[in-house]
Amino acid sequence: MKKIEFKGALIYLLDLFCNSSAPAVREKTAELLARMGADKLVGPKVRLALGRFLPAAFADAMRDSPQICVHMFEGTHENPELIWDNDARERVSSAITHLREEHYTAQRQNPQMIWRPPDDNVLAKCGAPGELVVGGVYLRLFVANPGWVLRRPKEFLSELLDTCLNLMSKDKPDVDLLELATSALVSLLQAQPALADQVPSLGHIPRLCRQMVSCKQHSDVPKAAILVLHQLATSEVCIQAMGHTECINPLKKAMQARKDMIGVACETLNRLFSANQDQLIKQALEADMVPYLLGLLEGRLETLENPATTKAQIVKALKAMSRSLLLGDKVTAILEKSSVWAEYKDQRHDLFISNSSRAGYLTGTPATAGYLTQGTTKTLPDAPPPMDREDPMVRTDII
Repeated sequence: MKKIEFKGALIYLLDLFCNSSAPAVREKTAELLARMGADKLVGPKVRLALGRFLPAAFADAMRDSPQICVHMFEGTHENPELIWDNDARERVSSAITHLREEHYTAQRQNPQMIWRPPDDNVLAKCGAPGELVVGGVYLRLFVANPGWVLRRPKEFLSELLDTCLNLMSKDKPDVDLLELATSALVSLLQAQPALADQVPSLGHIPRLCRQMVSCKQHSDVPKAAILVLHQLATSEVCIQAMGHTECINPLKKAMQARKDMIGVACETLNRLFSANQDQLIKQALEADMVPYLLGLLEGRLETLENPATTKAQIVKALKAMSRSLLLGDKVTAILEKSSVWAEYKDQRHDLFISNSSRAGYLTGTPATAGYLTQGTTKTLPDAPPPMDREDPMVRTDII
């Protein structure tokens, strides 16, 4: 098997699969390529080489049904795992024919000639140029359709995390690619929440936190990191892992760098602290997060779309910290010294936001317990308060 690989069997077989006029030959060729890909010795190299010429969906189809694979190759497809049309098929087929002829000519002159896959990715140049593909998934189409049933979701998750972190680590990251990759990652974790539990074992959380404090980072990096961390904070497993790496101080620095992301970050903090992880509360105390949040509570947060909601998240986060059996007293001691906290500590964490055009800022003692109000006005809201909707990460059994 190894010998025929070096002799160029792969490029000859690919040429038969793409360009033969006999369907039976193409089906048998697909079956043989699938067997080569399954070989324990050369299989990984064969699969990598195939990925330079054909979309990953074809390699899976060769294994499952060679006949269906041939029909797929001749068809037109546009979904998150396959973009394929007549133009792409002709470009790829022509490129493979050219490489086969080139190797055949060289092999006639030197029968010992060893074939090596081209350095350039033929599929990237000829298949769907301009598309960002990660783990066999076209990110643009996946973001538009995150509910698509993926063939290898765990593999996609791992490669997508690597892609995001690699883009973040560049001195001058490609903003458009970073935004697309981040959107895809967040969409994946929203569509398949259970996948988040796999992230700690992949080792990406410490890298993500380090990116938030990198001095070389572009201003879009902390935004992307906050969005990813916000979604990971829906997983208890991820929250436990965050307790074992420096997470809170990097998040604070990211909030300071991107004030427009404070709302998302505060909701993230509420999720983290509500999970009753003393290590995270310890990090918050060391990072002076409590005074920082009190400062936000005192401000107007005019740059945010919904300041009142953000302040409600801050109140919930601080209350969650104060409930810690180990460190709650230290948090409470800081809070009790704050005149700002005295104004809001008795408010419910599902604070009602008035329909008034002036609503949205907490600037005084509420006239009606449990609701956000503007100053000391006694005007009742025009609509009843909404039903209690707790954050799904809040543990109601914590006193």
